Amino acid sequence: MADEKNKSEFHRAMLQHNVLIVWNSKYDLGIPIIDEQHRGIVSTINSLHFGMQNNYGKSMLSPIVDTMQDYTRIHFQIEESFLEKIDFPNANKHRELHHELSLQLANAGRNSMLDKDPYQFLVFLKNWWLNHICNEDLIYRDYILSQQTK
Repeated sequence: MADEKNKSEFHRAMLQHNVLIVWNSKYDLGIPIIDEQHRGIVSTINSLHFGMQNNYGKSMLSPIVDTMQDYTRIHFQIEESFLEKIDFPNANKHRELHHELSLQLANAGRNSMLDKDPYQFLVFLKNWWLNHICNEDLIYRDYILSQQTK
């Protein structure tokens, strides 16, 4: 009986923890592989958030930092290749943004691990999501849409 009560309380507690970023179709760029990778980035951000809510964010920090660095390296490579193939006029600027973001990601991860502060890294990731993916990436989505209507 106690096991069932503990399970029920655990399930209720798990359902009460919200994700930090809820995926919304407005984030879709219409490029399946890039949209899927963006969902993976959101999933990783939400995983760190969930770990922090459940008091194991510090133990997740190093693997999350490593995951984000590896994942974004792959993502940036694919995205930049795609932008070149569609002759996106601001492809070089976007590549430069990626380079800067890579440096910022490395610094934020390193500083967060030195400070043992997952919140610091979570704030960086959320701001990156809001400022780069939800703004800069929409510019090339709009370019693609404009090319389709010609």
